[in-house]
Amino acid sequence: MDLYATKGAINERLLPLVDRLARAGATPDQVTLAAIPIAVLGGACLLASPAIPWLLLVVPVLVVVRLALNLLDGNLARRTGTIHPRGELYNEIGDRLADVAFLAPVAVLPGANAVVVLLGVLGAVLASYVGIAARAAGGERIYRGVLSKPGRMALLAVVSLVAFVAGPGDGRAWAVFGVLLLLGTALTLAERLLVAIRRLP
Repeated sequence: MDLYATKGAINERLLPLVDRLARAGATPDQVTLAAIPIAVLGGACLLASPAIPWLLLVVPVLVVVRLALNLLDGNLARRTGTIHPRGELYNEIGDRLADVAFLAPVAVLPGANAVVVLLGVLGAVLASYVGIAARAAGGERIYRGVLSKPGRMALLAVVSLVAFVAGPGDGRAWAVFGVLLLLGTALTLAERLLVAIRRLP
């Protein structure tokens, strides 16, 4: 589920929207930080879904919005020549906050194993940390992995739809989600560690 391979093609399709944002005066930092409330709203929908199941249908939409914002900010910065170090800081912190806000609420959903889900969230954060640390150590930022950010979000979107179809009384979808999240992020963490060690002198 490493969807970073499709990033270039998606970026090309987003260019008209990037140009409209630039004409409207939007800044890359604003686009970056907008992903945080989107993720918080997604987490709130998950928390409320046992009582209001149709909110599960909103989650995939918010997932797409979050991922689009993550692509738009970098495109907008390059298009407008406004790349700066603080923007990278906002991007990395915003991504980690958005991951936790979107994924951690699953821990309290019916059928989910809280420990497994939260360990999966921790694995996601640690995998991202390794990718950033590799760059700080003088290498390249590592994005690859079995369950990188786009993969985690795709998994959440798909399981949200499955959980909606199954109904609020069936918690199997979230039980499976926790296991897949933990295994996927653990493998991603291990892969990035091996890549970093191999590439760094």
